Amino acid sequence: MKIKLNKREYIPFYVIAALIFAAFLVSVITFNIKKSGNRKCFIFPSVENGKYILEYRNLSGKAYQGKINYFIDELLLGSSVERTKTLFSSGTKVESCFLQGNTLYLNLSDELLSVDENAIYIQDGVKLLEMNIKKNFHKVDKVVLFVNGTLAYDYL
Repeated sequence: MKIKLNKREYIPFYVIAALIFAAFLVSVITFNIKKSGNRKCFIFPSVENGKYILEYRNLSGKAYQGKINYFIDELLLGSSVERTKTLFSSGTKVESCFLQGNTLYLNLSDELLSVDENAIYIQDGVKLLEMNIKKNFHKVDKVVLFVNGTLAYDYL
């Protein structure tokens, strides 16, 4: 079957089909490349008591320190929305983070214990941290939190 462009030229059907297939193939490849980042949901406390703000971010798929550690680093940085509080006081960093079985062992710096007016209560921050981790990493069932190498629940 040939398609007539004007009186003298014809384009074979297989050329048109090949062009359509090539366009489809390019779109599938482009979709998979853009999908390579991980879309994660971050839950931050609102300035208004009792409310949460959800923020979705695309994290790069090539995290040097591991996907969970990278996610927690981003979570500790805080939200890009103005009317939110941070989980812990500013300067809190991940000292170590590893997953053994379904348990995540997380060691945070001792800046977590300092009081910051822009942060929520430490106990609420710990609960929200666990909620964020379990929502985005379904393999994690339990989070064991340490502060500067000591079990955090000794401080709380």
